[in-house]
Amino acid sequence: MVKIAISCMLMLAVTVQASENSFSKEAVRTIGVNHLAAPDGKISVSLGSTLKRGESHLVLTFSPDEKKSSFDVGRGMDAELLWSPDSKALAVTTSDGSSNGVFNLYVFQIEGTTVKKIDATQSVRKAFGHPVACAYPEPPNVAAIAWVEPSARLLVAAQILDHSVCDSFGTFKLYELNISDLTVGKTFDQLEAKRLFGPKLGVFLQHARDICITDPKSCEVPSNHKAAQAARPSP
Repeated sequence: MVKIAISCMLMLAVTVQASENSFSKEAVRTIGVNHLAAPDGKISVSLGSTLKRGESHLVLTFSPDEKKSSFDVGRGMDAELLWSPDSKALAVTTSDGSSNGVFNLYVFQIEGTTVKKIDATQSVRKAFGHPVACAYPEPPNVAAIAWVEPSARLLVAAQILDHSVCDSFGTFKLYELNISDLTVGKTFDQLEAKRLFGPKLGVFLQHARDICITDPKSCEVPSNHKAAQAARPSP
């Protein structure tokens, strides 16, 4: 009986964690969602799918004033949708790989009956760069966290993928992104981000290891530093 109870508790814990948002607690996960209305109730987005090269892709269809506009956003793995408070923009975080990443960020701007798709990913990746050693070049996850100014400025995360290819894997920074020109404003390191925006952060970011920020060497992957270790003189 004890073993059965423990097993049930573990299964429940896994289920609860799996149901949590990866990046933004303010976003809506697309799993099981077919339709999402904007805050003002005047516009909505419908979620569908299409086959592309044998893979299922997520398709978003907007219907402002009954004029439909559809967009393919890739495989849509563990996607999160975040409407702006003024209902004029929708931020979409989505992965073409696995539930670990790599995640990309798209912003859809609604002006009258026109919907414009903006790829906000590369601007954030450029700002983040490659801050640690990796076994091979790997782009960070880029994800929407919260709207700072309705449809104008978005709080965005850049996160090193959470696996052992890179040092300090799973750590992140936050940026304020200006949607109009995709320039980066304020930057927040992981410790500051958790302190200021902790309640808004999803499970991926909440669980990022702070020791990697305060003591980076403790989070180095040994195989990434073999050459440097070999070059050190013997004691």
